[in-house]
Amino acid sequence: MEKSNNFRKDFRMRQTLAIFLRNPQPFFSLTRFVRPAKVALVQTDGSFSIQYPEMSRTAVILRTKDFVEHSLVDTYTDHWNSHESEWASVLNGVQFALKKDQSSIELENDCLPVIKHLIHKKRPLKSYLADYYSQIMKEAKGMEYLGIRWIPRELNKADDLFRI
Repeated sequence: MEKSNNFRKDFRMRQTLAIFLRNPQPFFSLTRFVRPAKVALVQTDGSFSIQYPEMSRTAVILRTKDFVEHSLVDTYTDHWNSHESEWASVLNGVQFALKKDQSSIELENDCLPVIKHLIHKKRPLKSYLADYYSQIMKEAKGMEYLGIRWIPRELNKADDLFRI
């Protein structure tokens, strides 16, 4: 029975991936400025360990406007859950890009709830997550352009950094 459920789940995920690849969603701008001709691409991911309580990691891949690739992996011991790890990864991605002098970025992440909150400009109810939201929006105000979108996990290269 479990094999059958896994097969259906894999099949649905592949269908979703195929639809996305044929028609990827556009980036949603969090800034008031129009997308410039050249932007950096940022992919972020968060990982939370149940095996090691409150152990969390975030990963960021940044491809600059000049096609130079940088990566960042951070470890935390104070995160509450995987949602906090995902929020932290998005904030780290924005801050890492700014640190590398990239003020126009398109950011991709595979955590739909985080992306939805940002697109709809809806602060999370939990205060520890709302802090990440506020910090991301504050950073966005100082940027030339920040576009965001959801991508399927299979396309998120930042996830590969956890396996190195």
